[in-house]
Amino acid sequence: MANVAKITLVGNVGRDLETRYTPQGTLAVNFSLAVNNRRRDASGNQVESTNWYRVNAFGRVAETMVNLSERGFLAKGKQVFVEGRFEAREYQSQDGQTRTSLDVTVGDFSGFQLLGQRGDDGGSGGSGGNYGNDREQQPENRQGDEMDDVPF
Repeated sequence: MANVAKITLVGNVGRDLETRYTPQGTLAVNFSLAVNNRRRDASGNQVESTNWYRVNAFGRVAETMVNLSERGFLAKGKQVFVEGRFEAREYQSQDGQTRTSLDVTVGDFSGFQLLGQRGDDGGSGGSGGNYGNDREQQPENRQGDEMDDVPF
């Protein structure tokens, strides 16, 4: 049986996409994703912490992300859903410290979805799924569309 390390995240884009090409000529993109956690400590005070992840994508998924970025839908502060292969990678920083990078590689279109932007109530900023197909985008204000009430 194969081993799998998969992770699902909902967070805010921390910086705009960086693009590059692999030696084989495949488009690769990466961006940072901030995931906030809120909890109460022992004295009842609310404590907030942020975990940062490095999100990577290749090929057609990367091309779609670049297209969304160029149109302003995937930019710093936007909220996204990301699912992919997870790897914690250690490296040496410039000051000699050992640090850990939390890397997520999105494998297909089902592992990425636009949700909105920071401060949105879930309304604007994009809807999810099916970024890889060539269908025309549907108008946002469709009457009788019951799918608007589904959280994901």
